[in-house]
Formats: sequence, structure tokens, C-alpha cells
Amino acid sequence: MNLSQWEKWTLVDRQHVLFVVARRSVERRLLPSLEQRYAVKVTQLRREALQVIEEELPDLVIVDVPSIRFDVGRFFDSFPDPRLSIATFLLLGKGVRLDQMPRANGYLRHPFTTRQLMRRLGRAVPAGSSDMVVWEDLYLDTENRFLIWDGQQVPVTPKQVTLAQVFLSSPDTIISREHLMQEVWGTAFMGDTRTLDVHIHWLRKAIMQLEAPFLIETERGIGYRLVSHLPPPDSPLLSDTIS
Repeated sequence: MNLSQWEKWTLVDRQHVLFVVARRSVERRLLPSLEQRYAVKVTQLRREALQVIEEELPDLVIVDVPSIRFDVGRFFDSFPDPRLSIATFLLLGKGVRLDQMPRANGYLRHPFTTRQLMRRLGRAVPAGSSDMVVWEDLYLDTENRFLIWDGQQVPVTPKQVTLAQVFLSSPDTIISREHLMQEVWGTAFMGDTRTLDVHIHWLRKAIMQLEAPFLIETERGIGYRLVSHLPPPDSPLLSDTIS
């Protein structure tokens, strides 16, 4: 584990994730997407992972079961305090039966895409930071001013952050131009709304840069609406939880 990971852990005000993985290819593929949403530390060894859990109390522990060289059930049993509210998520290999695995908050089998992983994590461990606003896996980091989709991010201005926050807080709903002017600029004056039009244009451009399946539709004479073009979710490969 390098120093930058430890620095990132303490400086970024996001949910803390411990990623236990011993395959470099898996780490390289998944880590960039995880770091868009979480503050992440990576470990390979059981002893090191338990030390991080005891000292740092992560919100979530993700374990890549096929790559580790220790028993995941005994690892969970060794958590310093069973009363700690640490969520767990297991990445499983083909053919592994759930009744052979310890109870966890979520599961996903290899192979999978990073988008599938981030969606499953979002359902299993809802974001707890007030600095993140999310709808349909489109994230707005209000503190660092980034719009995030599928592991990619684009910077947005403070006004665009406020504008995006209004849309994400009321998705698939027509929002009047008057309401947007009041929320973003603190005025009900509607004599010249070119500023609003320009910021809508920039926000649309940011979404296009992410290649995200969302659109800010114009409702002529009324206002705007944020809509999703995501296809219906596929049937999950595994249940997120064990009842």
C-alpha cells in the first residue's frame, strides 16, 4: 500500500472502502471506478486488512475471493468488534455457491463490468455522505464539484453544481424556469433568462462529455426536466443479500 492511498483516505470526505485483492489485473481494472465514489485503501494480506479495520473503521470491505489466499469466513470472524457496522461485499468466482460463503451485504460474480459493480455497491451500501447527490448512478460531488458517471468525471462550476443538485433532487419532474432562477440565483426576476439558458447548455455538455444516458429536456414555455435513458435493469446474477 503506497502513501498516496493513506493520504487519500484521510483527506477525502467520502465513504471509506477497504478493497482486499491480490490480483493486480483486478485491482487496476476496478480501482479507478471505486475511487470516483469512495476513499479507497487496497490490501492483499489478511493481517494488514485487519489492522486497517481496527484502526480506521471503514464503511465497506470488498473482498475479491478468487485472488486472496486466506479463508474469507475466518477473516470476517476476526473483525476486531462484531458490533461494528461494517458492510461487506464479495466478488466471487464462477461456480462458487452462496452457502459456501459467509453472510455479506452484497455479491457479484466474475466476469462483470465496472458499471455493474458500482450499481450493485450503490444498492448494497447506500451513499452516506451529504456531499454526494445521486440518481440512477449519476453522481454529483458537491464538495469537489464533479459530475460522475461510470467511473468518469467532469468538473462543473459552483452554479452548475447548484443547478445539477436541483435536477437530481427532483428527477423526471418538470422544473419551472422561475424555480430554477430562484434556487440557483436567488431571484424571481424573469426579464432576462439567458444566463439560465447558458448554464443549462453547459450542464448538458458536461453530461454529453460523460457519455451518460441522461438528458435535460426542454418543456417549452414551462421549464426543464432531467430524464434517464437507462434500459430496464437486468435480472441480478446474484441476490444482493441473504435473508
